[in-house]
Amino acid sequence: MWLEPDDERWRRHIGELATFHAGATDLTGRPWAEHFRRVATRLCLRYPKPGRDQLEAALFHDALMARGGGLARLEALGLSPAAIEIVRVTTPPPNADYYRDFRAVTPEDDAGYLVYVRDLVASGNIAAIEMKLADVCDTIDQMRVQRDPLIVPQVPNRYEPSRALLESGLEALYRGG
Repeated sequence: MWLEPDDERWRRHIGELATFHAGATDLTGRPWAEHFRRVATRLCLRYPKPGRDQLEAALFHDALMARGGGLARLEALGLSPAAIEIVRVTTPPPNADYYRDFRAVTPEDDAGYLVYVRDLVASGNIAAIEMKLADVCDTIDQMRVQRDPLIVPQVPNRYEPSRALLESGLEALYRGG
């Protein structure tokens, strides 16, 4: 049995990702659309029964960022209000597009990102925090494989601290506090 859903709706979403991100690549040169599917797959591997809303949010988690298609895209795809809320809560605050322009990141950008992660943890939205943790872990793996000297410092400066904040926040929420 495969980990992710296997139905027509899921296949349509995967196809839409491939079409929407056609020609775009990730840090290692792979199709950008694969990042979103990997984030969903990480949810399936890490958590026993991720909800459909959470998995669909993982597929479209950057939709509210620059060039992501926006709320209209999410609604046209038929995402539920719960899935859209996960996307909204996990979307970093706007600041140009430096979250994707990995080679132009400043220490202030890293600090701002950590504030965003702390705020996400404080929201208490477990589904969103789990999804963001899967996203951050995928980004860390991509950066480590890529080994660009302009990008590698972001792992210890932004993404490892983010992962630690998300993991400790989830542990506290799972314990009930």
